[in-house]
Amino acid sequence: MPEESAQRVRGLACIFLVAFFVLVARMAFVQLVIGDDLAERCRDQRAVALATVPARGAIYDRNMRMLAGEFRRRAIVVFPERVKARAAVARLVAGLIGGSLEEVLSRLGSPTPLFVEIAAGEMPSFADGIDAETMREALRDPGVVVVEQPVRYHPDAIGAHVIGYLDPSGTRGISGVERLLDRYLRGGGPGEVTVFADARGTPLRGLGVRWLPGEPAAASVRLTIDRDIQALVEDVMDDAVERGAVVVMDPRSGDVLAMASRPAFWPDNIATAARDPASPLVNRAIMAYPPGSVFKVVVAAAAIESGTVSLHDTFHDPGYVDVGAARFRCYAHEQGGHGEITFIDAMAYSCNTAFIDVGLRAGAERLVGLAERLGLGATTGVALPGEQAGVIPDARSMSPQDIANLAIGQGRLTVTPLQVATVMSAVANGGFLRRPRLVMEIMPNDMSDAPALARSIEPAEPVRILSGDTCRQLTFMLEAVTRWGTGTAAWVAEGGSCGKTGSAETGKVSEGGSPVSHAWFAGFAPLSDPRLVIVVFVEEGMSGGRAAAPVFARIARRALGLYPASR
Repeated sequence: MPEESAQRVRGLACIFLVAFFVLVARMAFVQLVIGDDLAERCRDQRAVALATVPARGAIYDRNMRMLAGEFRRRAIVVFPERVKARAAVARLVAGLIGGSLEEVLSRLGSPTPLFVEIAAGEMPSFADGIDAETMREALRDPGVVVVEQPVRYHPDAIGAHVIGYLDPSGTRGISGVERLLDRYLRGGGPGEVTVFADARGTPLRGLGVRWLPGEPAAASVRLTIDRDIQALVEDVMDDAVERGAVVVMDPRSGDVLAMASRPAFWPDNIATAARDPASPLVNRAIMAYPPGSVFKVVVAAAAIESGTVSLHDTFHDPGYVDVGAARFRCYAHEQGGHGEITFIDAMAYSCNTAFIDVGLRAGAERLVGLAERLGLGATTGVALPGEQAGVIPDARSMSPQDIANLAIGQGRLTVTPLQVATVMSAVANGGFLRRPRLVMEIMPNDMSDAPALARSIEPAEPVRILSGDTCRQLTFMLEAVTRWGTGTAAWVAEGGSCGKTGSAETGKVSEGGSPVSHAWFAGFAPLSDPRLVIVVFVEEGMSGGRAAAPVFARIARRALGLYPASR
């Protein structure tokens, strides 16, 4: 071979060799350096986001059972290019979204997959007005896929008023614990319900619909709520309380085991709740109302503690008492009153005449002072947004008529069900004020942030407000209420119970001309070593003995089994 030809061959070989090494280097760079990024781009090109779910920290009960976080609810994805039974599928989608059939048929003309959420309570029937045969035909269609969509709230909306809800974007807490601890619960980027499809909208084999999680939140939260007791309370309220609140508290620690309000709402359907004239978004457990005769527990405590009255002192009740120019009636005034009655029976039968006498003897300063030391007139410290402080009259400006009103829980006095639970807890635990505790622990999701975020919220130090002897006497009086007085419907045979009824006038009058009253029952069980304080408030329930006391008993009987003494 001539030298010139050999040189040409060697030159070509060098060129091919260089090209080969360049290609190998490029392949190595693609595979090892930018491979993951290219794979992600490739995935994103064929991924269609159907719905976004903002990442957010979970909310757990005291036993680490989820109250809010990642539950599953069914949804359907429609792939228009694969739909065969267009009429049946269109009717199903129209029934679920509340749109017109023409609008849905138009949307099915696009190749873009259609994602349709199924509201809580619509399973398994899916949509109203759709006959069973049409529904079966639509769900068997190859263009319809039923998927499990992640949602934040439990389908039963357990603890909705405590947990709260988010803004329409799902990123910011608006009420309840969601707002209280928003800075801990907020997440990074949202997760997505995604379908992997080709250009025609047909799902790729082996990929289909997937949930791609977002960036995790800073922390999750553990509450003092007991999910079983919370569910029990809400079940009983759904059956017996149209409007009102229930608080269940452990008097030994101050832990709030359940807090429920009615009417209820769905945290993922706030728009409907906001239009409801019954105000379901209001947490009535932290709203202030006149307490009525429930406040007689404070009056009796002030009188016993100061030695003003003893349990066996007697009073004469003709059915009314005149204080200045005002006449105050006992509910038994039409029967001529209770006649001669002991202080124990005055509590048992809720005698207004006797308690006005006791209140006047004790005086405004003692009554108001003890009420304030027991936490009335101030927020409790649970820090739930919207909690009201209630109103305690100023002792310095009270007239004898004002004291008489205060002694029977009327006038300018208002309290919240949570405050009443705090008062009853002080009686149940032997005289110590225990501030309610709702948040037990803040738990970081990234352990590298643990030192900065982790917080264990211990119960506040108890403060003695009443003597042990006063509490024993009060318990004896409150037991009389459930054994033979106005609250016999609240008696719990297993271990006994005690408490106080209340019927607080609202200033409204019924169509028949009778005063409209709120109904209360506040008590604890069992009598020996009480472990549950339960406060029941029924808005405009009229009679505490008839409307609230039976609710207390139904909750107490089952809750005592769910919350044993060994805890």
